Formats: sequence, C-alpha cells, structure tokens
Amino acid sequence: MKVLSLNLHCFAEKNIVENQHTISNFILRNDIDIIFFQEVAQSEQDELVTEHIRKDNYALIVQQILEDSKKTYYLHYMFGNLAFGSYQEGLAILSKYKYVDTAHKFISKKVDYYDWHTRVIVNARIVYNNVDINLYSAHLGWSEGEEVFEEQIDRLITNHSELTIYAGDFNVYAGSKEYDYIINKGLIDCYYSGDKKYFQHPTHIKDLDVQSGENRIDYVFTNRPVKVIDRKIVFKDNLVSDHYGVYIEFEIEEV
Repeated sequence: MKVLSLNLHCFAEKNIVENQHTISNFILRNDIDIIFFQEVAQSEQDELVTEHIRKDNYALIVQQILEDSKKTYYLHYMFGNLAFGSYQEGLAILSKYKYVDTAHKFISKKVDYYDWHTRVIVNARIVYNNVDINLYSAHLGWSEGEEVFEEQIDRLITNHSELTIYAGDFNVYAGSKEYDYIINKGLIDCYYSGDKKYFQHPTHIKDLDVQSGENRIDYVFTNRPVKVIDRKIVFKDNLVSDHYGVYIEFEIEEV
C-alpha cells in the first residue's frame, strides 16, 4: 500500500491550479492508494455539490484531475472552521478503494466555526487485500489556553482491533514530550521505523507557526507493525504548500 499525507495550506499558496496538478501528477506517477489531506479549503459561498463539499473544494479538484486521467478515487471530506476569513477549512481522505463507512468527529474542546482552535478529523474504513483498515486524517492543535494536545490525542485514538492508520499534521516535533505521549499510547511511527537517519527529516518550511527552524511534525502512524518498503519526504524541492508531503509504501499481506 502506498500512502501520501500532505497539509495543503488552504488557498494561501500562490499558483493553486499548478499545485493541484503537481500533486495529482505525483499521485498518478506513483500510483498512490490513499491520500490524507489537511487544511483542505473551499470557498464559504461556492456552490454545494454534496452535503458538505463545495465546487472549488481543493481535494475535489484533485479528485477530478485524477478522474480526467481515468483514475477513480473516492473522496471523504468535512470542514471544521472558517479560515482566513473566507474559506471553510477541513480534512479529506482520497482512496482508490470504496469506503465501507465514513465519519468525522471533533477532537478539540472548542467547537466553534469561527475559532481556528476547533479541530475536526475525518475517518473511513476500507477493505484492502481482504484486510479491514481504518483511516484517519488528522490535524492536531498544540497546547494553548483550554486546549491540551494530549487530550486531543486521547480523543483521536480509538481502540480498533483492525489495522488503523493515523496520518497528518500533528504539530509536534519528533522527540518532543508530546511525540513521546503518542508513542506511549501504542502507535508506531512508520516513517521512522527504528532507523535513526529518518527521525529528524523536516516536513515543513522554516519557522512555521510555533515551530522554531525545521522539524518533522507530519506523520503516518499505525496501531500495529507494518513492513515499510519505501519512504521519503516529497514536494520539498517543488513546494505546493508550507508543508512537505510524507510518502510511505508498506506491505499489507492478504488474509
């Protein structure tokens, strides 16, 4: 299975159309199975095409580009708050495999459309090689005011017996006490996978938000071991966002 996680930075980047094609071409070229997107924007007043998705939704446009190349991907999206005063900001999962079910939930104490501290996550379930897999696209907030990172992690992690993938922007750097909290909850850092040379690979531009310098804050976690075949940080030399992408290929044996 090949997965990609990427924070899109809403519509804040220049050359949005070019970036959407760059991302789509990467997905096509590498035959990505699952894409986890964060900061997925859509204009607040644009036309609705489904109950929650509007016509200019960033992930929907990527899905349509892929469809134009005869590749079908299924989209699950939900927004949580207003960003930059005019965009609905949410999360998305694109999958080559039909969803068995989909859902979303808020992991922040704050649930306020007009407050960026509000954090929603989306999740879905698929069947891959006869294996049930739970998918979560997550965008965590750092501890600030009444929001506590560890409490958001507690609300995010669900005790599944099936293989579960949690991917996204966790906003804490590898080796921090917050990172250790995630690991102590039983999740496995797939990009690291015990190889020290991968531990500190940065996943964002310098001095982003509360981050000093460059750090690894975007992750793919699983609730049980998987065999990692390939991994890399992508879009670092051809920026499509203020974050880079995390690409991982791992083996899931058929049952």
